[in-house]
Amino acid sequence: MKITARDSLKTLIASSYRNDIFDNHKDVLRYSTELYYLAKNKNDQESIMFSLFEQSRIYFMENKYGVTLKKLSEGIKLAKKMKNYNMLCRFTLIYQKVLLHLDYNNNEIKVFINKCTEFNQHVKNKDDQHINTIYILVAKADSFLNNEGLCNDMDKVVTLKTQAFQESLKIKNNNPLKTFTQIYALQSLSWSCALARDFSRANSYLAITDSLLSKNPNYYFNVDCLITKGAIENIQRNHQKAIDYFEQAINKAENSQAIYQLYTVFPMISASYGELGDFRRGMEYSWKAKDMAEKLQQLRMEGHNVAVITSINAEIHHMENRSEIPYILLIIGILILSVLSYYYFKKKHRIIPVSLEKLKDIDEGNYSERNISENDADNNKKLVHLAKEDINTFYMEFEKNYPVFQHILKQKYPQLNLSDINFCSLIKMKFEIKQIATYTNTTLRSVESRRYRIRKKMKLKGQDDLYIIVSNIS
Repeated sequence: MKITARDSLKTLIASSYRNDIFDNHKDVLRYSTELYYLAKNKNDQESIMFSLFEQSRIYFMENKYGVTLKKLSEGIKLAKKMKNYNMLCRFTLIYQKVLLHLDYNNNEIKVFINKCTEFNQHVKNKDDQHINTIYILVAKADSFLNNEGLCNDMDKVVTLKTQAFQESLKIKNNNPLKTFTQIYALQSLSWSCALARDFSRANSYLAITDSLLSKNPNYYFNVDCLITKGAIENIQRNHQKAIDYFEQAINKAENSQAIYQLYTVFPMISASYGELGDFRRGMEYSWKAKDMAEKLQQLRMEGHNVAVITSINAEIHHMENRSEIPYILLIIGILILSVLSYYYFKKKHRIIPVSLEKLKDIDEGNYSERNISENDADNNKKLVHLAKEDINTFYMEFEKNYPVFQHILKQKYPQLNLSDINFCSLIKMKFEIKQIATYTNTTLRSVESRRYRIRKKMKLKGQDDLYIIVSNIS
């Protein structure tokens, strides 16, 4: 049997699960991309799907959420077309993790975890089913946790992750994904055991993980294990030992540009130095933690693509075969496409549809939505021109044109200062972030930081809530 270039690339990519032989996974991404175009030329859909999954996985690990979503969208459509429930399950598992990183709430994410369970019931290969079950169980456990990795019922979390580890033992020994998946389950389990203060179990699972990693080294898993070890020492007040582990983790994470892991470890090492009374080093890492949080927030904002997310949601929730759909469902499908097109058009023009809940909140002050007349349109053109020419005059004229805008914001969000409200007025005019930076003569980073701080002051969770609220105040 002739071995093609596509087969060789797939073998190289698969070997990355056995040994961490690639520098920051850049080679895996390069091989996957090359495989994608070779497979496209040959119309080899299996290889296309394989490459899309690997690209999605690596882009997600690099926190490139926008391109991850696009690869997932293409992969999910192809998996549906081929009725490949195994890959559909795996694409959806990555998707729910992306939503988690994009700050979606756990209730929204649980819907997709349940979908993964549904897809996995149709997977025929037992090993594939076991592997998917492991990731589903860990995802279920994590969906109960808050940002600190804790919840009111840590026993439930540990039980689910213990089940995931036990499931990993059922995978056949000759499966190339067995060790990788087993380490994943163990690492997650040991972390939750540590936070639940069950140090004996945490250390025993870490010992097994270390043994597996010594034979199958993996950059990212090594960093996670070092962070877990540091956390255990920190909780037990062995702060210097914790710092040693944290510094090793930081060195590895910085080499691999693992932003999410740095975002996790910087506050922990800062706290350790603080406990030792070394406030200079503690403050140094505290500032690094702040910078990393802002950088991650910027990546979230850049990667959050409402149109692609809406499209993926529709694909996952509608699994019927077109040829078997009754006429009435075809009509519904057309309506859904129309709505999606409408949302895409709105997003493109920075107009974000408001939910009934948000409208109800805004309407508490008895202000109705403003009907924009030709006069209003002319006034808005003048305001846009003023923002470009003289930002301070713009603020004064904006207040004349929208006399209740400042009152509503200040009434509902008293923690906002005048500068915050002025910033919101620019958002109201639907200016892009780059435009705001230009008109206010500030850096792009400063503008993004202010937007982030305003969102926190208003206690808004979703990425688009600020735009929703501001757009609907007359």
